[in-house]
Amino acid sequence: MRHLRTSSPPQTTSRLTLLTLLGALTACSMLGTSATAVATPPAQGAQHAVVLDNSTNAGSAAGTSQTTGSNSSSGSSNGSGGSSGSSNGSSGSSGSSNGSSGSSGSHGSNGSTGATIPKGLESFYRQNLTWTDCPDGATGTAFQCATVTVPLDYDHPQGKTITVALKKLPSTSPSPRGSVFLNPGGPGGSGISLINIHAGLYKTGGLSGVLANYDVIGFDPRGIGQSTPITCWSPDDVQAIMAGRAEAPSQLTPGSAADIVAKGSREATACQKYTEVPEILDHMDTRSVARDMDVMRALVGDQDLNFLGYSYGTYLGAVYTELFPDNVGRVVLDSAMDPALSRQQAFEGDAAAWEQTLRTYIESQQGQDGFPLSGTTDEAVSRLATFLNGLDAHPLTVADGGKPLDRDTATTAIRTLVVASPDNWPLLTEGLTRAMNAHDGTTLMKNAESLSGGEESPGTEEQTVELLQSVYAFSANRCLDFPDTGNQASWDAALTSYRRDYPVFHPLLPQHDAYCHGWGHTSKTKPVDVDVDATNPVLVVGILHDPTTPYPWSKALVSRLRNSHLLSVDMYGHGATGPNSCTTAKVNDYFVKGALPSDGEVCAANPKPQAGQETPAGVAHPAGRERPSGFEAG
Repeated sequence: MRHLRTSSPPQTTSRLTLLTLLGALTACSMLGTSATAVATPPAQGAQHAVVLDNSTNAGSAAGTSQTTGSNSSSGSSNGSGGSSGSSNGSSGSSGSSNGSSGSSGSHGSNGSTGATIPKGLESFYRQNLTWTDCPDGATGTAFQCATVTVPLDYDHPQGKTITVALKKLPSTSPSPRGSVFLNPGGPGGSGISLINIHAGLYKTGGLSGVLANYDVIGFDPRGIGQSTPITCWSPDDVQAIMAGRAEAPSQLTPGSAADIVAKGSREATACQKYTEVPEILDHMDTRSVARDMDVMRALVGDQDLNFLGYSYGTYLGAVYTELFPDNVGRVVLDSAMDPALSRQQAFEGDAAAWEQTLRTYIESQQGQDGFPLSGTTDEAVSRLATFLNGLDAHPLTVADGGKPLDRDTATTAIRTLVVASPDNWPLLTEGLTRAMNAHDGTTLMKNAESLSGGEESPGTEEQTVELLQSVYAFSANRCLDFPDTGNQASWDAALTSYRRDYPVFHPLLPQHDAYCHGWGHTSKTKPVDVDVDATNPVLVVGILHDPTTPYPWSKALVSRLRNSHLLSVDMYGHGATGPNSCTTAKVNDYFVKGALPSDGEVCAANPKPQAGQETPAGVAHPAGRERPSGFEAG
């Protein structure tokens, strides 16, 4: 990781503006902007009816709590060394491991788990893993750090190698049963940042039982952070963004498909120029990250992989389960993606959900004095879209010299407010009324920023680099995970249809197929077809009012992971483990006891906190409330 000089920029960009610049990406990250940030659990208002389909809990016993098998299963690894996703089956093993990697000082491990090692990867699975102390000076948390060497290309493991960085919060037990790996989402999120932020959740919060039984390990996926990184910018570019002389990159490109293709090409050329190992641009796919995880599993001494993944991390977990079904331990997939969707279908699914939520909001406000969107729901949506379409030529003014709100920025603010709990919808009405009656965007901007953190960011070179890296890592991963499809004619037709089908939110819907065509580093294989029976049950967490990964996606994932179980959460937000106390308790019980929730069980939202009520220790900002680190809805 680059240790950059930290300094306050002469000019900062508001969080709302930054969200717009980075673009609407479809998955999310659980990461906040501060290692100490906490947030109040989402306030709740009127609830929308959702029909729960208990049949989605594949393999579960109706109406009863269930318990998974032992963490040291008798199953064997069927890992693959190729990027095509094929598996080389292996013989069973009854070996067991306590998975302990040591809780103090340096510790070495050769990864002996009894599981079969994929052919040709023996040196990687048997390398020495050494943990060194890397405590957090600010909090005194006793972390340990390590680096793992993995093949750049699993099809050619004897070629170039890269490194993956790990950070461990050692178990409070002297003899932990194993490790739990974390992924915060993205693609592009840093697991090392996540363990820094969520340390309190494991030390004294709702997941303290997990830390009493496991080491908890965050890792930076290939291309990210302290692992071998992708770099698509010069130091001068970073300084220009911080000084306000240049804008941060965005997935959003106004104009034709040809413009979007050209943008993808330019940005890929910059990545090729500045990345120390430019070949990594062809090997940042999810299959490769999943294979890296299996190497890490073996090196910490675990027979099975225990894993907690949020948002895109659920796709990573699903891909791992498809590639290594016999190596699945206790896996939690929170705010799930539908693995059957293409990258563009996922974007469209988000936009459709936002438009429907907007219509629900309008219907709830109609008839109220002063509501600026009169008429039928269709007429109100049309009026709002027309108003927004005029903002590029005549932006909304902002008090105190703030940057005027153009179409994209105003739309981002509306999205932030409309996907929040209905308790926050009066803030949207207040902002829209002022914007549409006085052409003043101050209230709209401030109200949106109050829900997104309200901070100005980034404040340091390191934060700026992290933001840049998250955007480009997203492109590198998504373009590799899916083959090139379409052509300029079909992409232009899609852009036209977006304006018709998503009249308010279409500016936040990228045409990523066109972008990836220009990017050039695209998949040579089919996407992973997740369709598997895992050795151990997988716990999928679906949020009924999730603005980023809609609830039906969780049901779809359960249908493809047939040995899986769905826990529904009746809350607004993205990422329930941590912010929602019921979900957190269920996840803790699952990791510690192997206990699954009852079939069809629904966790209620946390009660709205009273004035002066403190947030539970260790609860970080819910995902989706911060800058996008990947699929930020997407």
